[in-house]
Amino acid sequence: MREGQGRLYGALRKLYGQFQSYLDTDTDVEIAPVALGFSVTFRHDMDRFDANTFDDFLRLEEQIDAPSTLFFLQSQYTDFPERIGSLDRDKFELALHSEAKATPICWSLFQLSRLAERGYARRLQHQHRRFARELGASQGHAAHSVNNYLPFQGWINWNIIENASLRAGFAYVSDWRLPSRVAEGEEFMQPWPAYLRRRGAHTILVLPTCWDDKYFFYSYEDHYIRRTAPDTVPYRPRGTDEAWHSFLRQAESCRTLNTPCVLNIHPWHAASNGQPQFYDLKRRIIDWCVEQDVPIRQCREYPMICAHRDESGDR
Repeated sequence: MREGQGRLYGALRKLYGQFQSYLDTDTDVEIAPVALGFSVTFRHDMDRFDANTFDDFLRLEEQIDAPSTLFFLQSQYTDFPERIGSLDRDKFELALHSEAKATPICWSLFQLSRLAERGYARRLQHQHRRFARELGASQGHAAHSVNNYLPFQGWINWNIIENASLRAGFAYVSDWRLPSRVAEGEEFMQPWPAYLRRRGAHTILVLPTCWDDKYFFYSYEDHYIRRTAPDTVPYRPRGTDEAWHSFLRQAESCRTLNTPCVLNIHPWHAASNGQPQFYDLKRRIIDWCVEQDVPIRQCREYPMICAHRDESGDR
């Protein structure tokens, strides 16, 4: 009797495992770190700019002689595509800042996460088609919100985002997995190396963001707490010098890992919100890169570097 129950349990477990491969987003995915070489990449999420303030960004960048990758929201590339499209395509890579809500129905069973992945990928492909009509194809994207409208724990959400990006056919995704794990104003976790995410014959390059300008802030909601804070617990934004040393720690870790140091800086704060420290830091980093002979690359360059390494047999 017990032997029969054991065989039945084993058969049902095997059947469940096969069925689960159609529902769980991570059952058939492989991860492989890839050495892309140490470099610096400026990721600029273009949040809050509109047709009236976009000139603020142009004036700010007139003083900057370094390439960067700009991630635009759908509201931006549909409202003023001509302005965006006229940017220097050598200096600026134009890419999608996605807002691909997976489904109007929100569930929280990770065992059904592949259903969310499929819905997310469909909407991501739709956003990419609209972006391509206005500005040309985007090789990669960066998810706009921390969890991008997904209901699970952070690590599952980012797995879904990366797998959906793979399914949607992007060459890379600039993720925000590590900065999402720390509060504003806190030091960041040790960087991860860039890695390839594979499913069958399909591959996407994941470029982890290792430093974010949230370092300049305390929590966005803490202005009520600030009113009650005693003088011995001052609440103030961090300065450029503190941010500089934070960047150096992350950069040296990336150098050890032989991987890009991807920095996320929102230009709106410096261009339109009276906070010059955001671009003061960028200028200081550019000068450091020149002194240290560190290349500054755009996100779109890394899939080509990765492909070249595969062709030459490098690891």
